[in-house]
Amino acid sequence: MASSIVQLCVGDHMFKRLLETIQSEKNLSVTIRAQLVDGLFHPFASLISGAVAGLFIAAVLSFAADDHLVQNLAYAVVLIAACRIVLGIYYLRSGQPVNAQNVNEWEWAYAIGGTAFSLCLGMVTFFAVLRIDNGAIHLMLTTTTAAYAASIAGRNASRPWVALGQLYFASVPMGLGLVLHDTLFYEVVGAALLIFMFGMTDITLAVRKTIINALETRERNKELADSFEQQANLFDGALKNMSHGLCMFDRDNKLLVWNPILCDILGCPPDKLHKGESFEEVLQLIHPADRDHFIWKGDVEADQAKANFEHTIQLEDERFVAVSSRQTSTGNRVLVFADVTAQKKAEAKIRNLALVDQLTGLMNRTSLQNCFREVLENNKSDQEVAVYFIDLDHFKNVNDTLGHPVGDDLLQQVAKRICDVCMDECHVGRMAGDEFLVIQRLAPHARTPEILSSQIIEALKQPFNVASHYVRIGASIGIAISPKDGTEAALLLKRADMALYAAKNLGRNRYEFFEPKMDQKAQQVRAMELDIKYALEENQFRLSFQPIIDANTSEISGFETLIRWTHEKRGRVVPSVFIQVAEQTGQIIEIGRWVVREAIRNASKWPTDTPIAINFSAVQFQDTDFPKYLKSQLRRFKMPPERVELEITETAFFQDEMATLDILRQFQAIGVKISLDDFGTGFSSLSQLRTFPYHKIKIDGSFIRDLETNTSSKAVATAVAHIGQALKIRVVAECVESEEQLEYLRDAGVSEIQGFYMCRPLNYEDAASLLEIGNGKFDREYLEQIKKRSDKTAAQ
Repeated sequence: MASSIVQLCVGDHMFKRLLETIQSEKNLSVTIRAQLVDGLFHPFASLISGAVAGLFIAAVLSFAADDHLVQNLAYAVVLIAACRIVLGIYYLRSGQPVNAQNVNEWEWAYAIGGTAFSLCLGMVTFFAVLRIDNGAIHLMLTTTTAAYAASIAGRNASRPWVALGQLYFASVPMGLGLVLHDTLFYEVVGAALLIFMFGMTDITLAVRKTIINALETRERNKELADSFEQQANLFDGALKNMSHGLCMFDRDNKLLVWNPILCDILGCPPDKLHKGESFEEVLQLIHPADRDHFIWKGDVEADQAKANFEHTIQLEDERFVAVSSRQTSTGNRVLVFADVTAQKKAEAKIRNLALVDQLTGLMNRTSLQNCFREVLENNKSDQEVAVYFIDLDHFKNVNDTLGHPVGDDLLQQVAKRICDVCMDECHVGRMAGDEFLVIQRLAPHARTPEILSSQIIEALKQPFNVASHYVRIGASIGIAISPKDGTEAALLLKRADMALYAAKNLGRNRYEFFEPKMDQKAQQVRAMELDIKYALEENQFRLSFQPIIDANTSEISGFETLIRWTHEKRGRVVPSVFIQVAEQTGQIIEIGRWVVREAIRNASKWPTDTPIAINFSAVQFQDTDFPKYLKSQLRRFKMPPERVELEITETAFFQDEMATLDILRQFQAIGVKISLDDFGTGFSSLSQLRTFPYHKIKIDGSFIRDLETNTSSKAVATAVAHIGQALKIRVVAECVESEEQLEYLRDAGVSEIQGFYMCRPLNYEDAASLLEIGNGKFDREYLEQIKKRSDKTAAQ
């Protein structure tokens, strides 16, 4: 009973191990399996010994046994052994070990040969025991077969199917032969051999498991070693090819690891660095001021704060290197170096671009404002600080006539002259365009603002030789002084700009100090600007039309369009006041478009084709899209372009003569007429008559008002009338206010008359009625009715 339980336990154990072996074979890698199959052919001497044993058996049986079956089986053993030797020799001489592609072929070749040899050996023993009555032969065959089965179970245990096949094919026939013999001793030995076979099976599986575990462990170790080697190679490649220099020092300042680029960055030869070398020599390549960052004692806790840093240091050759240092838990320090010289130069260039005027080399607006703030903030002694806002006079004419390159050269010479005058006493910079700024501490030994301003103006009055051109300009200066005029940089700059504006209005080429009334005026302008904006939004502007009368026929030759504005608080605002502000603020462009649109809309509904004249400000020439707008309004209201006349002044040519002429030619192409207004007040009035084919010229009203008392005014009016006759240009006299003026102008040859004597400006309805009643003629009776109605309305 006990033996049965033991057998069951052993059998169960063997079955489990067999299942494990089956599962293991499924998961076995091809690499390990190839190694195991290769092991079947080694050592080769064991194959030879098996052949020798088979040959010995065959020789003995051929002499001692008189049984042909046994003898033939013995010869088969010898033949199979010889074939296996040939197979082994072929494998060994091929020089190609088992691999994933041929592992199955070599395993089957060995298994077939080994199994056939075992089967023949087992069958020889089986038939010899039962058919030959010779104890010596029985002993030889059973001991040889048993020894072979035992050895093969261990030798080929790595391939359990091969080993067990050879074991069973050799042991089972032998055991059966012994059990079937009629001798009790043979039966006992046979049974023992069969039991021994199962034990050898367990041993084979156990050995196989040990071998597989060893191979798998070796393979994992190899994979780890390969992985470590690969990572080491990758790390080494990365270390050698990285763009940054890297090194590691131990806590004793001894070099452990570094890469080649470190030598390039630090500018030292590659053979200068050696493992275990001190960092002292490397420190000599670093600027003395930066060496303290790299000195540490190796005390992890004490050096922790100092060891971890990021700095940009300078080398002895003046290159810049960014250094990042980190200390490890063991006290080693890893340093990474990057050459940032190009970056530093780029940053310096960017700073230069941001803070330096690239044309003159002076401070630009940003750095000037920063400098001014610093001067004011550091002024602890309440010392006065003067700021001079300088603007060149007539500089734009140089750009327009000689070109921007000449203008740039001129600005460079202007900057040098200002610096020569100011010397080290002041901060000098260029704000923008032709504007410069000077900041001066008014120390006891410093020049007064009056003296310095006069010297700057005098220096800039002298002629310049620019690209072989003889150039004369001037300068206007506005001055604000801290703390009298303010203590903040922005406010002082604003007030210096106000003073500059006043200097320009007073004739240019002079200096002016800021005065509180300038600020008041600026505030008034700002308030007016807001009111104009509101008036445009709320449609508060109105148009009036003043007749222009033919001096000879008394026919209405046209109407001048005049803008009127009644403010809800200011009352009636004079056009000369708000138009000036609108020109300063740029609002004249929007106002001008509104006037053109409304004038064309009204005139298109008149009963006659009477022309209308519309004033066109010099500032409106900045509206380069205005010709397109004008054309669109003419098309919109179906107004013939020849009915529209634009009145310009000669000041339109002061800023950009070529651009002004270009827009005038666009007007001419559209078909509208151009008149030259306020003729006689500018320095170049006569020359303007040659620049463009004007339809009319209008004598400025200042000459007409003084006509009766000033002989010069009479001479100018007469001369202009004669010029118009000579050039076949109609001449209009405006501001005519008496019969005497009318008669004199008519006799002088003036073509058309305009003024209060003839008619005050009319609203749209009255102008339309005047044209309808008089059918184009000037009807004084109707005008008297209008005047009485207006006087009555005003009285109410």
